[in-house]
Amino acid sequence: MTSDRAPAQQAVAAHLQKMAACFPGAVFRYVLAPDGSEQMAHMSPGCVDLWELDNPTIERNVTALWDMVDAQDLGPFRDSIQASAAHLGDWSYEWRITTPSGQRKWLHGVARPHRLDDGSTAWDTFISDITHSRRTEATVRDTDARYRQMLDRVSNVSVQGYGTDLITRYWNKASERLYGYTAEEAIGRSLLDLIIPPSMIEGVKLATAHMIATGESIPEGDLVLKRKDGSPIEVFSSHAYLDIPGSEPEFYCIDFDLTERREADALRTVLESQLRESQKMEALGTLAGGVAHDFNNIVAAILGNVELALSDTDRDNPVRTSLLEIRKASRRARDLVKQILAFSRRQVLERTDMRLKRIVEESTRLLRISLPAGTDLRVTCDPDTPIVLADATQIEQVLLNLCTNAWQAIPKGRPGVISVTLDTYEGLPPQATPAALAHLGLGEDPVDSWARLTVSDNGDGMDHETRARIFEPFFTTKPPGSGTGLGLAVVHGILRDHQAFLDVQTAPGEGTSFVLYFPASAANGEEPATAPAPLASEFGALEMMSLDGDQLRPEGPHILYLDDDELITFLMKRLLEKKHYRVSVFVDATEALSAFCRDPAQFDLVISDYNMPGMSGLDFARAVKARSVHTPVAITSGHINDSLRADAPAAGVNELIYKPDTVEELFAAVDRLATAVVRKTPP
Repeated sequence: MTSDRAPAQQAVAAHLQKMAACFPGAVFRYVLAPDGSEQMAHMSPGCVDLWELDNPTIERNVTALWDMVDAQDLGPFRDSIQASAAHLGDWSYEWRITTPSGQRKWLHGVARPHRLDDGSTAWDTFISDITHSRRTEATVRDTDARYRQMLDRVSNVSVQGYGTDLITRYWNKASERLYGYTAEEAIGRSLLDLIIPPSMIEGVKLATAHMIATGESIPEGDLVLKRKDGSPIEVFSSHAYLDIPGSEPEFYCIDFDLTERREADALRTVLESQLRESQKMEALGTLAGGVAHDFNNIVAAILGNVELALSDTDRDNPVRTSLLEIRKASRRARDLVKQILAFSRRQVLERTDMRLKRIVEESTRLLRISLPAGTDLRVTCDPDTPIVLADATQIEQVLLNLCTNAWQAIPKGRPGVISVTLDTYEGLPPQATPAALAHLGLGEDPVDSWARLTVSDNGDGMDHETRARIFEPFFTTKPPGSGTGLGLAVVHGILRDHQAFLDVQTAPGEGTSFVLYFPASAANGEEPATAPAPLASEFGALEMMSLDGDQLRPEGPHILYLDDDELITFLMKRLLEKKHYRVSVFVDATEALSAFCRDPAQFDLVISDYNMPGMSGLDFARAVKARSVHTPVAITSGHINDSLRADAPAAGVNELIYKPDTVEELFAAVDRLATAVVRKTPP
């Protein structure tokens, strides 16, 4: 029996040895004796490939293999063998070696121990080279770490990873900022519990199930999710479904916070709307400027002839009533063009350092004259409000428009109360968002002190729809003939030029308050001793000069009057001669210049229209000054813009007179210039 079994065992051993030679690694028996001595036997050819030592060398000196092990792995490696021997438990370990040729390798060994009769422990062992897989794992791990770090540093892209069970596996820094949960709080919790509102839960479940079943990502789009505190957050959400072989499927949500985009879109909409309005009013201003010449000539002729007719009419004559109505309607036509030109920003902006107290008090003093009977105007001014950079004329225009709107909003029969308050406001106004500050040019260094001007009334107030439209040009709730709808549009434009904020507080039945915030000036010290004087009120504080009862004077200076419109020259000749000036009128610039050049000394004053065919008023003024530098020249125009104001002094023009205010401004200018001529002083 024994002799028969030995060949069979030898055949099995040979077969096993042949099989071991086919494995891509090393197969051998490792024996650890009770005295600590080691032995390796039955080694497969793969041992040479693994350690670069032949089998006889390893059998003679097992220590050569230990010498290849990295120092930091050596101790744990020996401990793992001792533990396996003590409990006869399966052994598995990974470690690093450096071969005699200098190659760095990762090895992985597995073995099952058994006890021999002499007390030694033997392991039938298989060791494989896992260098490539470990390098691949390291690359994947490094890549994963790199992408995680990159995603954490993208501050506005929220990325979350979930398993097919909707449990959170990844949560970047942007997700922490967007949704309020830290990564520690979010990972391990369900997507449905974290950011999905209750109304969306079923839809998310169905969409996720469809994605898992088909591999198709959930369609991207805008969603309103929830934050940790329960508040809604609008995001643009897209999804990526990953089904990598050997790994459990997972999907990622990539969310963008739409808050800033919505704010930017809203601001862009506002700016675009303002740009459209600006372009529209610029076109309107250009149109108004184009028609102002003819239109204002007509209005000026009407107003001038009305004044002449009034001066020739007894006060008890019934015709006088009709003439006064004609004058009233003509002034409304004049004021409409003024408002249009004002809104289209055709005035000169001359801002200087000042306190608003003087402007407010002077403006409201003029207003009291024109307010309806029974209206109480209450004015409170803090004398120590901050100095602001302002144009006195335009601030008065703002006050006049707001106070006029205020008393017109008070129903007839109700005791009206209008309050005007000037005080100091510390901090930023309620409307001073970063975007609003930047839009006004105050974003880099916003001021923290403001002059606050409030105009309040006890009128009917406004509903939301009306409040939303009050700054639209030509929008008005007043009856036909009671307003142009440009007053608040002008206010809005002036405040924008002054880098000021406006807050409107109103409700039906509760009156209205307009609160204006003017930024403190960067100037130090006190305001200038003489603040620019505001314009006279357009509400009647300075009425048109009446021709009734004019004082007769001796034959006055000789005036050359040039206008291409015969209506105007005929009117002005009558008006000036009624004031006992000598007047020579011309409708052709060439004829007028020829008459002047023949004898410049005969003319004491030259008045020319600005817009004329062939030769502008500025050209005519230059020609006059070239012939006689001391002769004063005035120009009349229905469109006095920045360009004309800038060019007039260089052309030698002494006065600019706005049409159709020609009557009062003309007489005032003539008086000034004629007086200077008589006194032989430069005008």
